[in-house]
Amino acid sequence: MKKRFIPLLFIAAFQANGQTGLWSNIGVSKKWNKRFQTSLDLGYRQQQGIGFDKAYLALEQRVTVTDGIALQGAYRRSLNEQGDQLYWNPINFSNRFQIGARIDFLDAFDARNKRLSLTWTSLQQWEMQSGKRYSSIWRNKLALQYDIKNFPLSPCISAEHFYRWNADVVYTPTAVTVSGATVQWRYFAGFDIELGKHHALKLQYGFRLRSSGNQSIYRLSYSISI
Repeated sequence: MKKRFIPLLFIAAFQANGQTGLWSNIGVSKKWNKRFQTSLDLGYRQQQGIGFDKAYLALEQRVTVTDGIALQGAYRRSLNEQGDQLYWNPINFSNRFQIGARIDFLDAFDARNKRLSLTWTSLQQWEMQSGKRYSSIWRNKLALQYDIKNFPLSPCISAEHFYRWNADVVYTPTAVTVSGATVQWRYFAGFDIELGKHHALKLQYGFRLRSSGNQSIYRLSYSISI
């Protein structure tokens, strides 16, 4: 795995024919108590020099089971591009459902460091859109973040793997064969900017590797906790 991972980073970083994505989102979260947290997220994605990519509204519910371990479920309604343009048409909308778990290793194993966070998120995802074959994807993300003392920036990095269970479907006269495959790797590096107790701004640069083409991504995220 290590022999493949490092070369992929260099290939994606220096490949000149990749597209560039501009991702932005605004999120609001409410922590009802020590166990329950609800989040609402509004996002917009643009392909630089090409056009509209996606706009979405997402709702997530997280339930803490024990220290460092939480279960979460989410629903997202998206308006997807049609010929790189924004068309308000019912066939361009998709529905996505997720269910899974999030583990904070340092907290879960009672080795909590107030400034360091190492998390693993594993999600099963289903997405449906009119006129397209539905997708069933297993996502695994490893993220690391460190809060530097007396400094407004907190660096963070992440790597995420996408495995599609129904990536290949082959029809024969007697049977239907369904097989899975890795369909995407996604990497991000950046930092959080401290804006106060209830506000956070995250700036990131990343890239994703796909069979349909690699893409560089600039991401801007603003979140509010109430």
